[in-house]
Amino acid sequence: MIKALIVDDEEPARQELRYYIERDANFTVCGEAAGGSEALELASFLQPDVVFLDIELWDLDGVEVARLLLKQPRPPLIIFATAYDAYAIEAFELNAVDYLLKPFTAERVATTLARVRQLLQQHETPPLASLLRHLATTRKTTKVAAWKEDRLLVIDPGEIIYAEARGHQVLLKTNQGALRFPGTLQELEDKLDRGFLRVHRSFIVNLDLVREVVPYFHGTYHLLLKDQEKTEIPVGRTYLKDVRTILGF
Repeated sequence: MIKALIVDDEEPARQELRYYIERDANFTVCGEAAGGSEALELASFLQPDVVFLDIELWDLDGVEVARLLLKQPRPPLIIFATAYDAYAIEAFELNAVDYLLKPFTAERVATTLARVRQLLQQHETPPLASLLRHLATTRKTTKVAAWKEDRLLVIDPGEIIYAEARGHQVLLKTNQGALRFPGTLQELEDKLDRGFLRVHRSFIVNLDLVREVVPYFHGTYHLLLKDQEKTEIPVGRTYLKDVRTILGF
């Protein structure tokens, strides 16, 4: 039996999709989630074979949820559901990733289920990575997911004071303390808008929280931030031109 998880913040859409999926005797719906954080928790516990994932969720962006699902030890197949975003649909087609366009139809869901069965039987994985990179650069996120110990928090980007790549981890300094971003510094940079700036190979800063530009040794600079610790962030030489342009010095 193929286990499916449905993720959509609209209950009628979940019910409709469950009805169409369970018409196929090869599938069972093992769970439903109304948001991205809940979906990640359920996927870790239930280990679904396929996740039907809405792009527009109330807490996390569906693209971000997909990226996190693909980091699981046993990543599921992911079928995106969308009511619009024509450019995304084109990207799905180009990358051979299936999608469901709302409103759903029995015929279209049946075609998708057949595609899932084929992929699972042949142990194939669609090339989702390139699609997610494409969407990340065209859809700036309004939320960021990060770990605080064993809890996955969903925060507004504005809560981030700075991000630091430290070893194999990316740490977010926030007013809630240090959080761990489940990705690379480059992936975080791709998600954030122009209010943030990469100033060093290991640092991204929130420009709204830069208090002062401090001259340092040999023509280098540090940025003094507005946090309680008055953190100083080094500006890398290769990033200095961008920092000068943005901050105007």
